[in-house]
Amino acid sequence: MAKVFIIGANGFVGGHLIKEYIDNGYEVIAGDLSDEFRYSFPATYEKVNILDKENLKSILEKYEPDYLINLAAISSVGLSWKIPDETIKVNAIGTINILDAIKEIVPKCKSLFVGSSEEYIQKDRPLKEDDALEANNPYGISKITAENLARMYANSYGLSIVCTRSFNHTGIRTSR
Repeated sequence: MAKVFIIGANGFVGGHLIKEYIDNGYEVIAGDLSDEFRYSFPATYEKVNILDKENLKSILEKYEPDYLINLAAISSVGLSWKIPDETIKVNAIGTINILDAIKEIVPKCKSLFVGSSEEYIQKDRPLKEDDALEANNPYGISKITAENLARMYANSYGLSIVCTRSFNHTGIRTSR
């Protein structure tokens, strides 16, 4: 059975991904900074701090996931203006820590790093994927940095990484 490690699993998107993977026969390891798992899905829960590389490495050693999805982030544009240093630390340095742990422990793991539409320069028309990246807030800048780091690790170390730039989304189980 293939294993997927979802970091930031207690968030809105995490709950939907966990259910989808379980429904399709995957073993799910759900990780989040919280002491408790928010959902009642039959997943293994691990407290994880992406700023603690040793914590990440120990979880990857324990489970050796085939897939990793990083949803962990300070994801509020408004909050990023109040704590820009912490936003960069979590979103960029946290990404480096995840990438280093993957490189060292599970280099064959396929990974997804979720970015944001906030990476794009604002336009008066619908955005296209190849539009310029020129964020105008700390959150967007941190996600551009994280994406650049993920690409660098993919190119330099042969890691299998996909990066996305998600737009705002909502639905059932939204907590905000």
